[in-house]
Amino acid sequence: MHAALQKIFAGAKEGLTDTKVEFGDLLSLSPLSVKLDQDPTPLEADEIVMLRSADLKPEDAGKKVALLRCTNGQYLILGEVE
Repeated sequence: MHAALQKIFAGAKEGLTDTKVEFGDLLSLSPLSVKLDQDPTPLEADEIVMLRSADLKPEDAGKKVALLRCTNGQYLILGEVE
């Protein structure tokens, strides 16, 4: 039981250290594309998921967005940064 709990806690800790907030510019919604501030290569649609509550519109292209880098390598768009 103790070993199982240690394994669970180690996995949770690893997930927290691999998750980080990033910022970038929304290039387009269709197809979904974001240019991260720290990476010259834009993220493409298969690398990004968006919260429904982010409520971004096509006219928001060019605006700054906050993203969460997930442990599976995908990025979750949290919404526009003001």
